[in-house]
Amino acid sequence: MFLCRNQVNDVYEVLRRNSYVLDFDGVLVHRFPQVMDSLSARKELAKAMIEYGFSVDEIKNYTDPYDLIKLCYGTWGIHDKFELLSNILKRYEVYAIPKVVVDLRAGELLETLIRKGKNVYISSLQSSSIIYFFLKKLRVPLDKVRVCGRDAGGRPKPYPDQLIGLVGEDSVVIGDSLTDGYLARNINSRFIGLDTGGYTCYELCDVGAVAVFSSVDELLNYI
Repeated sequence: MFLCRNQVNDVYEVLRRNSYVLDFDGVLVHRFPQVMDSLSARKELAKAMIEYGFSVDEIKNYTDPYDLIKLCYGTWGIHDKFELLSNILKRYEVYAIPKVVVDLRAGELLETLIRKGKNVYISSLQSSSIIYFFLKKLRVPLDKVRVCGRDAGGRPKPYPDQLIGLVGEDSVVIGDSLTDGYLARNINSRFIGLDTGGYTCYELCDVGAVAVFSSVDELLNYI
């Protein structure tokens, strides 16, 4: 565990909170964008977005399709073609399913949180149906988890629209990206980082992480 200007007791205090907001890719599964045909997804998505009036100059700045889809929503609201554009990305996600790696202790993490009576949210830029597929695979009771994929209604993370009923001050966000840190900040929550290789511990600390764990396996020792 890498501590970010905090004490170990701060980590235990945060993990005692009643609500957990988990990232999907980076916590429960790994390497989704890497096993997906991201180049083709990005090309098809960019073409459609340009045809719907998005700026070519702006689109050229993004190579990751998940960063590109973020242009469809913001403080101004959500684009009226968001669902259609999201479905383009979803097709490539479906093709990638057989190659996605499920974390060895993902099921145990969810089972532990549910057994302890925690409110569990999964907030992700992946499609909700993709998340449900893997929850069923892990045999997680779906009535015990609130799925907040990018197409769940409202603006996806880092905006709080989908986290209905969540009390930020009594919650913790767990994820491996800067977006998870921004989400925690937007809902007045705390952030626990996971080091999956995309960002350094220093970057995750910089967006508010209390600590950064090397794996779900290590995290479970503190819950």
